[in-house]
Amino acid sequence: MKGINQTVKLGLEILTPTQSGSGEKLFKEQDYIERGGTAFVVDQPQSFNAVASGNLTLDDKLLASFSRLSDLVQAVGQDFGYRLPWLSGSGEVPKEFREQLKDAMNRPYLPGSAIKGAIRTALIAEWLRSPDAEKQINLSALLPKRDRNGKPPGAKEADNNLMNKIIGKDAKEDIFRSFKVKDALFADTDLRLADVRWLNEKLWRSMSKKKSFEKWQDADGIYAEMLQANSLALLILQWDGFLLSDTRWQQNGTISAIAPKDFDDLKQRLNQHARYRLGKEIEHYKQQSKPAPESECKKLLAMIEQEPHAAYLQMSWGSGWRGMTGDWASAEQVNTFRELFGLGKKGHPLFPKTRRLVVSGEPRYPLGWVRLLPYESVANRLEKAQVQQQIQATQSAWVNQAIAQIAQKNRSPEKEALRGKALAEAWQALPEGEEKRLALADIKNRWQAENWWEEPNGRAAKQAKAIYEQH
Repeated sequence: MKGINQTVKLGLEILTPTQSGSGEKLFKEQDYIERGGTAFVVDQPQSFNAVASGNLTLDDKLLASFSRLSDLVQAVGQDFGYRLPWLSGSGEVPKEFREQLKDAMNRPYLPGSAIKGAIRTALIAEWLRSPDAEKQINLSALLPKRDRNGKPPGAKEADNNLMNKIIGKDAKEDIFRSFKVKDALFADTDLRLADVRWLNEKLWRSMSKKKSFEKWQDADGIYAEMLQANSLALLILQWDGFLLSDTRWQQNGTISAIAPKDFDDLKQRLNQHARYRLGKEIEHYKQQSKPAPESECKKLLAMIEQEPHAAYLQMSWGSGWRGMTGDWASAEQVNTFRELFGLGKKGHPLFPKTRRLVVSGEPRYPLGWVRLLPYESVANRLEKAQVQQQIQATQSAWVNQAIAQIAQKNRSPEKEALRGKALAEAWQALPEGEEKRLALADIKNRWQAENWWEEPNGRAAKQAKAIYEQH
């Protein structure tokens, strides 16, 4: 009806590590510090406020030397910010990493504009690959060509010529104007520090040495702050009923059918596009003899068939040239684009040949795959996640991370790590302050819940308690 919006409430689930970047890098001892083998991103305004309102005398405050960020944190005596665990395993905390976009409360989010942009690209590409494209427009006439003097057009100009024709030449006439996407907000506990490597035609590209190696361990990549798999957020899609009630605002000749009409229509076409993209990626990794990422793409493809109510999409950083363009062009058209715009290595048949992969034991995960689910199917998971977050809020993040690392190192259950001497010694090595106090309180609570504190059983547990009681 005229003037009434259609609103669809959905859940957005991260399937592979995903980042919508802020465009900035975070630096060690400027933006974050090292805490027990992991990065801790410091909320500096809160930290300075704590110093200003604390018990230090005015002279101490003025003379305090905060040459390093860790000096400030030590002066505060309490950590303000959030811990950034490793996505997989552990490693040396890097000197810098790419930042995920966050709000003023340090909560990561995927902008509605980025989600809509990925949807828009997928729908346009799916339509351009369809038989309807050649029936409704003279596509070959719109594709880039050299002028009379043999000069190629600019890439932006070539894109505008095609997009202006099929979706509208400005925002007021864009067929996607009636379709709106809200931001998807996550918790800071969904963030992880990821190690990203570049696969370049069976070899691994070193980003610092500008050389390629056979072993991925010899080729350094970059680090990035990312949303981990299984993270959930609420997402809202809207269709503007007023604009859809009278479409005379649309540019004459545009292909209005490309814009989604409702979620069922959107889901069907996104999944069709996702199947095509994953099929191409599976073929690529098979040719490159890289079974780990090939297997992950096959898992995603199987999920599309197993969950008919979800819509699958790749978005944001790391989706590559084919992901950003929609991968709609034929092999012949791609070769034409390469010649016109100097894309890839001249005379080389493989294009694009580079893929970014997140390390988990080995370079494995393609970036940016998410799915949109009916809200009802994720409501319980969201509620359980919120309860778990509340529990974790009363726990020490340091204790959680330390237990996980000790259990992984010793290949033992986490309960054994909790009651063992290794955790006690790691806690003992912490600098005096609020984090150490909270960690001890949390460990004691966990021990009491297991009835260990009063009568610790075993030599290691007795030694651990002795360390805790020294403070």
